[in-house]
Amino acid sequence: MSEAFDITPPDDEGPDALALSALLSSRVCHDLINPVGALSSGLEVLDDPSMEGAMRDAAMDLIRSGAQKAIALLSYARLAYGAAGGFGAQISLEDAQKALVDLFAITKADLQWHIGTGLAAKENVKVLMVLAYAAADSVPRGGTVSIEGDIENFTITATGKKLILNDALVRALDGDDTDITPKFTPALIASRLIESAGGAIKVERTEEEVVFRAAFGS
Repeated sequence: MSEAFDITPPDDEGPDALALSALLSSRVCHDLINPVGALSSGLEVLDDPSMEGAMRDAAMDLIRSGAQKAIALLSYARLAYGAAGGFGAQISLEDAQKALVDLFAITKADLQWHIGTGLAAKENVKVLMVLAYAAADSVPRGGTVSIEGDIENFTITATGKKLILNDALVRALDGDDTDITPKFTPALIASRLIESAGGAIKVERTEEEVVFRAAFGS
């Protein structure tokens, strides 16, 4: 048995641009707290002259891991949330793929990318990246996220041992901004982007997979 959700943004405007910017900033800061904290902790150990051998090695590993995570999250946020390339510009699908590959390297999900190459509309790429990250969150104990189709009509499928489809995520993708939190602000923005392009998102969950389908209007 499956549950299907048609994404239809509400008539009211909801949070204005300033409020959404604040919520999105909070989301980015939340994502970066742990890796940046790891960098700080590792540097504190290295600054302590009494720490030697295994402790210093462990500190270096912590710094490397924190740096990898921070760079991956910032590279992702630049394309998925930011104005990379300038307003109205297109985004390279190769850049989007690389950002997702690096992001998935710090998650428990494996990425399978089956989208073409070249330049694509920024709005389409942003929606794809937001849904890809949401799909990775849907398999917290590990699994596979497959992206198939083309940038105008694509399907992102998450399969794994444990599947999670958060109701708040579904509501945000439905355009419902009631009690919206920083965590699901990207999903709300994705719903507005695709609605403004005359398209729609559908989400479906079965016992085996969670599927996100995005179709942009002509």
